[in-house]
Parts: sequence; structure tokens; C-alpha cells
Amino acid sequence: MLHKGVRSKTIKGLRRLTARWNAASEMDSIVAGHRGRVMNKWSHYFEIYDRHFAPFRDRDVSVLEIGVEGGGSLDLWRSYFGPQAKIVGIDINPKCQAYESPNTFVRIGSQGDDAFLQRVAAEFGPFDIVIEDGSHAFEHQIGTFRSLFPHIRPGGIYACEDLCSSYWEPEFGGGVRKPGTGIEFFKALIDEMNAWYSSDSVDTEPDALAKQLFGIHFHPALAVIEKRAMARPMLVPVGKPEK
Repeated sequence: MLHKGVRSKTIKGLRRLTARWNAASEMDSIVAGHRGRVMNKWSHYFEIYDRHFAPFRDRDVSVLEIGVEGGGSLDLWRSYFGPQAKIVGIDINPKCQAYESPNTFVRIGSQGDDAFLQRVAAEFGPFDIVIEDGSHAFEHQIGTFRSLFPHIRPGGIYACEDLCSSYWEPEFGGGVRKPGTGIEFFKALIDEMNAWYSSDSVDTEPDALAKQLFGIHFHPALAVIEKRAMARPMLVPVGKPEK
């Protein structure tokens, strides 16, 4: 879901692009040919997602998206991941229930309700991919990550869209480097990922989060986090030492 001030322009822009799309990826090609329900995503996301999601295609994967809105993104994930994928959408609008189809499920509730998220995770998880495209409110971006990251399989992906809201005032109360925003929270995960090397943790074990963060990728308005079981890094000499 996009900020309301740019949503209509984005829809018109996507329609114009379909006639002359420079397909940078397979997902771009799918989007260019889409003629079904409406979706609202920044156009550069598709190449990025193709890079991170390609290994999951045509597999029995479980994908969760927070923020269904027009239903078009559910169609995109179905086209991209294939018929055997389990696609789950969450939205606060009860009308989105109508977007269910075979192996595509919609649950109605607020991402700000942790008990609701835990019920969805218990019903459909663990997930291979979670895509957060909900309210874009900072407390929801942060709380949803904390609630759902534990329910991602090792080797899975968590993507938080539209971190541009962190910079938007007055709609979201954002600002450059403003404490408490979604982007500042995800920036701080870099330190969590590198807790193995901090001076105060050399002789102690980092917390559980550091043991699950394999990579954090920042793109315009988008953060993609790779989950993988991590052991303490080892420095391994390679090669034959000189005498």
C-alpha cells in the first residue's frame, strides 16, 4: 500500500509503463503483462524481489503479505511462485476476504494486534517469505517484524516495504534520522547482526537475534532481511605460510 498522495500517480505510471516496460527481471515481465486486480508498489521493487525471491520459485513455499488492498499483489505472487505456493494475505478491510482462491488465503485483522499475528502464524507458518506492506506506521513496521521474524524458516526472507514513510512529515511524523522511525529500527539491526564483533560481547554469546541475521539489504524505501542460523564467525587462515 502506498502513501495516498502518490498512489494515483503510481497507478497511472504503471499503466503507461506496461506498453514500453524495460523488463529488468522475470518479475518485471510478469508485472508488465498484468491485467487483473490493482496493486500499488514502487516499480523498482520488482527487480529487487526477483533477486531475492528467485530461489523460492516453483517450490512448496509459504508466503505471507501484510496489506492486501486491491488484491493484485496476491495475483503477482501466485504468478511468480507457481501453483504449489501457499499465499497468505492479511488486511484490515473485510472486503479483501473476497480475494481468496485455491491455495490463496486472506485473514482479516490488524497488524498491530500481536495475538492476531500469532494466530495467523500458527495457522499457516512457518513462512519462507514475509512481505510487510501494511499501514507504514512506525510502530506497526517495528512490531510486525518482532512478531513475525521468529516465524520465518531458516533461509527465509523478511521484506519491509515503504520505509519512505520514515521521512514523511506530517503524515507519519517522520524525518531524516529521527529516532523511533521504521528506518532507524532497521538500521539498528546492522549492529545486532555484528554483535559478534562488539567489544562488550567478545567473551559472551550475542542474543538470539544476532544468531539469526545473515544479511540485511537496504534499497530505496525497502529493507530485505535474510534469516539463517548463524554460529560465531571463525577466522580461517587459507594457504601455505612462508617459511
